[in-house]
Amino acid sequence: MGVSGAAFAQEAPPARVGFQMALRTGYAIPTGDAVKDVKLSDRVSGQVPIIVDIGGKVIPQLFIGGYFGLGFGGVTGVNKSNCDLTNQACVAVSLNLGFEAQYHILPAGAVNPWLGYGIGLESLAYSVATSNNSTQTASLAGFNFARLSGGVDFRINRTFGVGPFVEYSLAKYTSANDGNQDVDIKDITATHGWLTIGARFVFFP
Repeated sequence: MGVSGAAFAQEAPPARVGFQMALRTGYAIPTGDAVKDVKLSDRVSGQVPIIVDIGGKVIPQLFIGGYFGLGFGGVTGVNKSNCDLTNQACVAVSLNLGFEAQYHILPAGAVNPWLGYGIGLESLAYSVATSNNSTQTASLAGFNFARLSGGVDFRINRTFGVGPFVEYSLAKYTSANDGNQDVDIKDITATHGWLTIGARFVFFP
């Protein structure tokens, strides 16, 4: 067992600094309220996100960079009922961008656990069916004040790694548009979140 463990450890690529990029995807579940007394899950369904992390390791343990993400899903509740009634294809799309830092616990290991924190901006646009058998787009936007993430990278070689991750983001929408005009929601803001579970593909781990 000791000999096998030593041989496996020797196969791990060395810890590195410099440019790093990752692609993450999986499934995101909405939680909390879009606005006061209106659950986010009553407006949109879970989404499939595509998230890109770009930055660099200033030391082997610390990654600093930015993230950009798009999420694709459907609508729920009244929105879905109206879309089904009028045979409209209604969708929801989210956008996230901001800054993040990750701490890598075993940067020289073949198996490298990591923890991350990020902040940024978030928006959500979704289709709403209208009475004249057409659709219009409503949107929400605000500040993402905590993106808590963690995962494990299996460092296959010096240029590629893969592993699972989980992320929970907390945000608050502070502006809205009903498809025709901006809507004042400053008195009914609420906190919502997205729980994402998926896989991370990292380049230059």
